[in-house]
Amino acid sequence: MGSSKDSMKTRAKLIAAAGELFAEMGFSAVTVRDIAKKAETQISALNYHFGSKEALYREVLLEACRENSFTPEQQQQLCRLDPRQSLHVIISESIKRYQAQSESNWQSSLIACECWQPSAVFKEIAEAYFKPQADFVADMIGRIVNRSADDSHVRFAVVGLIGLLDTFGQYGQFIDAVAPGLNAYLENHDQLASQLVSIVVQMATGSTES
Repeated sequence: MGSSKDSMKTRAKLIAAAGELFAEMGFSAVTVRDIAKKAETQISALNYHFGSKEALYREVLLEACRENSFTPEQQQQLCRLDPRQSLHVIISESIKRYQAQSESNWQSSLIACECWQPSAVFKEIAEAYFKPQADFVADMIGRIVNRSADDSHVRFAVVGLIGLLDTFGQYGQFIDAVAPGLNAYLENHDQLASQLVSIVVQMATGSTES
């Protein structure tokens, strides 16, 4: 029992250490020695659990996606709400997730890096996580505006929402630099979520009103 728990702890430490290093330096610049040192373990442990740096990267990326995705159970709960209220919850909870990772935001950073420079794992995670999550949000937005989830305006709104969440969730220092004092205003998650809901719904309707 004890050795099994220790083994799982070592595996988790390797994933966390590798995630931080991959997000900071990129896949190519990180060595297995770097990862083992940061995880305070041996290279043999990395080889035992993952077999290679490439296999470890895949597991790290899948872990990052799991941390940034709504589970099927959570989606079922959201579907019981009014779609506009559900969208509000999705936005609010997503922002909270970003902030919960603020001290070591390797999950979101690594996903962003993977989207900028896709690896051999990209298609797998896109099919397993990116597309299903986007489809779920598209269905929610489509129900709000009475359009199909495949409607181009709805899909545009989904992509726009992803950009908005990344901006307000990750770029606090940038926001403070270009709009001093705005971060204090944005600390009201409920208010921010309400405003983003309004923006996304307008995008989905294809409205050009100023």
